[in-house]
Order: sequence, then structure tokens, then C-alpha cells
Amino acid sequence: MALDQKELEACYRRLEKPLFNVLYRWLWSSADAMDVIQDSFMKLWRRRSSVKPDSVDALVWRIALNLARNRLASRNRWGWLPLPESLKSGSEPASQARLDERDAQLKGALEKLPPAQRDVLLLGVFGGLDRRNLAGVLGIPEGTVASRHHKAVRTLKELLAHD
Repeated sequence: MALDQKELEACYRRLEKPLFNVLYRWLWSSADAMDVIQDSFMKLWRRRSSVKPDSVDALVWRIALNLARNRLASRNRWGWLPLPESLKSGSEPASQARLDERDAQLKGALEKLPPAQRDVLLLGVFGGLDRRNLAGVLGIPEGTVASRHHKAVRTLKELLAHD
């Protein structure tokens, strides 16, 4: 059975916020995060004839993560960094500057985590995926998800405590 428009729209409503939460913390740009989400669903729609509705969530996560990795690799090749949110928005400068500082600390700490731990942490905490879904998206056993999550949280707490 192929994916239809109604199922795609339901998937978008279900995953948009968790995807954004994770992608923003990978890309540190709200515009880039939204672009990746839109590109992910466009790819999914183009492949709809071969997509099984019961596997659509995991597929969207995989597509989005791959697109985000590609975007990061492209940025690294060109040395491009996004503007801080405080320079892009019309919010109060002092409060936005505090948010930018907090995001910078979190970004620095997350970048120090091993990629496998960072993936589990971002998808679990900011993406809202449970252990079973994380295992499916990442293609690893549930026990590995639990141990990586535990190590990531412990390391992240230590890194943020130093800051």
C-alpha cells in the first residue's frame, strides 16, 4: 500500500515540531531546519508509491538526518556559519543575546559529544522519540540506545557544568 496525501499530512503534523527541535540543534539555524523539513517531506512525497504507511515516521527521520548531515558538510566545505538569531529577529536584544549565549554553550557541548551519542540524545530529548523508535531510526539495538543516552547525558552535564 502506498502513502497517500492524508497520511503524509498527518505525518507532517505529528513530526514537524520534533524534527525542528532536533534539526535546529544540529544546524543552529531556524531557516535551515525548516528547509530540511520541507525537503524531507518533498522527497517522501516523490517516493510515496513505494512507502509503507507503517514505516513512514522512521523514513522521514532518516531522510531529514541525511539532509542535515549533507547541509553541515556543505557548510564545512565553504566555512559558512549562520547569523545568531539575535541578529535576525526583532525580539528584545538583551533577552535574545542570553538565548544566543545559551545556544552557543549547548552547541559547543553537543559538538564535543561523539556523533553516536549526540544522535541518540538529540533524537530522544529534542525529537521525542522513544527507545524503540530510536533503535529503528538509527538501526541499533534498544540496549545500545539506552547506554548511549546515559553516557551522552552524563557527558553533557559535565561539559555544561564546566561552562
